[in-house]
Amino acid sequence: MVNSSRFQRMTFVGLLGFSLLSLGAASIAACGDEAPWPDLSGDWAMVQVMVAVADLPVVGQIRINTTVGVLTHATQSGSQVIFQDRYCFTDAKPSTWLFRTDIPDVVMQSIEPAPRETQLVLDECDVRLQQDWYTEVRGAILEDPERESLPTQPDDPRVIDVEGDGHPGMTIHASILGIFSGEGYAVQRYRYQLDGTVFNHDLIVGLIDWTSEQNILAATHSMFMESFTDATDPDPTKHRFVMVRTDGTWTADTLRDRLPELLALMDTEVVVSQTPGT
Repeated sequence: MVNSSRFQRMTFVGLLGFSLLSLGAASIAACGDEAPWPDLSGDWAMVQVMVAVADLPVVGQIRINTTVGVLTHATQSGSQVIFQDRYCFTDAKPSTWLFRTDIPDVVMQSIEPAPRETQLVLDECDVRLQQDWYTEVRGAILEDPERESLPTQPDDPRVIDVEGDGHPGMTIHASILGIFSGEGYAVQRYRYQLDGTVFNHDLIVGLIDWTSEQNILAATHSMFMESFTDATDPDPTKHRFVMVRTDGTWTADTLRDRLPELLALMDTEVVVSQTPGT
């Protein structure tokens, strides 16, 4: 699945109020063909942390740390687990004040993702949650989301107004050099796959492999129409996700309030073994 490092051991400290089971260094153990799979059905919160390297006009090369908050519901049949997501927010933090970008929460919460199929597998008796490449197109409806080219013009019939603000695609706020501020209206293709360890029935932590593609259809300032390149940071350990079970009452505000706790789970001591091809 994820062609990067996999987690070998993880120690957790300071759950900061989470009523989770006691967390050890090893995942749920299940050996043999008859071993039961852990029941992951129910409500979860997921946080994804990713780092991109971008080469921007005027500003130059920067890094952008992105944190995505998701509430999701899992249904399970044997080793297959299907998640139905609801986006809460995306926070982007560039490495320089010369560039700022923001996707309003209303935009993220207007996206309607298709269900994601994942699989439980055994890895030396540890239970892992793995997801093959999942593709999501934002701001347009494509017949072939995997291979069809993204729209480049605002009047392309495939373009939709994601949040209903009267502009094509999804609205992104941006500022360059602290002087030029405005909005860009974009379509995006986001692809990712997951490889995580099921530590218990309430906690999953792992790595995320991802790519993104974006076209700006229109903008309030010509500066935001300039083309740029970006790529995934080549260090696979910088791209992580964590999932914790919730009681189903969580909202986007709850998830944002608990974000430091979730990031603490993700950032505690990790020993990573480089195993190409796993």
